[in-house]
Amino acid sequence: MILESGDKLKNYMEILVDQVYSEVKEKYDICKSKKCENDIKAITLNSLPPMYFLSSTSEGEKKAFLLDRQQRITVLTKITEAVDIVCGKCEYKEKNEG
Repeated sequence: MILESGDKLKNYMEILVDQVYSEVKEKYDICKSKKCENDIKAITLNSLPPMYFLSSTSEGEKKAFLLDRQQRITVLTKITEAVDIVCGKCEYKEKNEG
């Protein structure tokens, strides 16, 4: 991968994790604190390979990655594992349920 002038790297795995997390956070018993959300996303991202696209990559390729069913299932699995880790010892959960 050769960066040309004006190209910017973007980790699309971060975008995918944000999308999937947003879809499931209301459906499951996940703490609503920003600290827990960030911890869940960090654990999830650290367990997945990064996927960088150049700004010059076609929008179709980027969209295909974000919509890939297997990628979304993998991300959901990793989010679930991260939720188990973070929410199992969350000190904010009771405060947010009232």
